[in-house]
Amino acid sequence: MNKAITYNIIGVLVVLAIIIFKIPLIWVILGILILLIFIIFNPFIPSVESIPKGFTEKKFNTGKIILNYIEGPDNGPPLLFIPGQMEFWQGYKLVIPNFSKNYHVFVVDVRGHGKSTRTPGEYSYNIIGEDLKEFLEKVIKKPAIVSGLSSGAVLSLWLAANAPEFVSIAISEDPPFFSSMWPRIKEEKYMYRLFEVAVDCLGKPERDILGYFMAQGIPKEGHEKLFLIPPWIAKFIVGLYELNKKIRPSKQYDIPLAPFSGRVGFKFLNEYDVDFSKATIDGRLTEGFDPENTLKKIKCPVLLIQARWSRHKTWGLLGALDDNDVEKIRSIVKDIKVAKVNAIHDVHLAKPKIFIKVVNDYLEG
Repeated sequence: MNKAITYNIIGVLVVLAIIIFKIPLIWVILGILILLIFIIFNPFIPSVESIPKGFTEKKFNTGKIILNYIEGPDNGPPLLFIPGQMEFWQGYKLVIPNFSKNYHVFVVDVRGHGKSTRTPGEYSYNIIGEDLKEFLEKVIKKPAIVSGLSSGAVLSLWLAANAPEFVSIAISEDPPFFSSMWPRIKEEKYMYRLFEVAVDCLGKPERDILGYFMAQGIPKEGHEKLFLIPPWIAKFIVGLYELNKKIRPSKQYDIPLAPFSGRVGFKFLNEYDVDFSKATIDGRLTEGFDPENTLKKIKCPVLLIQARWSRHKTWGLLGALDDNDVEKIRSIVKDIKVAKVNAIHDVHLAKPKIFIKVVNDYLEG
């Protein structure tokens, strides 16, 4: 919407308020100012950069890399959250205040993400798994409940198999356990494209955020081509971010009108190592990783959270794992509960209340 149209709409609303409702001009202007302030500084949406009350941001030096993490108060058994690819600890801000009431919560940025060390050329489940295994041994120092999303969900199962003495329960939130593995990922065209677009647009010396949004699309049944985001919407979203960045550089991601998931998403797009996505589609991430053998070694209880999914004739799996994948995992892991939820992939960020309920019901039960 251009400035002229915006000003005309505001002018009409002001005139209607004065003539029809006989509201004094000063009150109309004051109301508009309060509305604008509320939109920009919405108190009900947490700031992206703020640290939740009771938590502290810390660093752990493995001797090879630095892992950034936040730690909450010691209110119970340790609970470690592992963000997924293109996600940092901030992705858990909507759920950790709840869990910190009864658990000693940790959220770690895996290498290549957030303030943790970037290691281009050295991203694989086995390498990152060893980082997290050392984190459990030297920071948490006792058996923990380990919960991860997506690639972090794969890592939660990796830890259950390879660091059994330090994992009491594994929670795997919508893991692409077979679908993202090489070479199957090449067959899952939609998933492959998502990472390919990230590499092409965000892997440049100057990240092409607008190009990234304009390349996003949704498959529709009966159509081979993706329905792309309309250019004007992509430009509006990115333009709002760029404007806020100039006006409030210290709160560049707290974009007016955007939900928290959208705000924090801009941070993730701007600040992760794109080589992680490249490693996903060229096979480096899963190199040396045997998914079935990993599952066979798991002895602790496992909660597997499956988000919505479907399968498209042209684009393949729309989601992280289908029912066949779930049944394969269920047939190998002995002590497992599967919770199917009506939510998109990043359940804890998109539907925090559902995630909290599913996890609490499982842990309390």
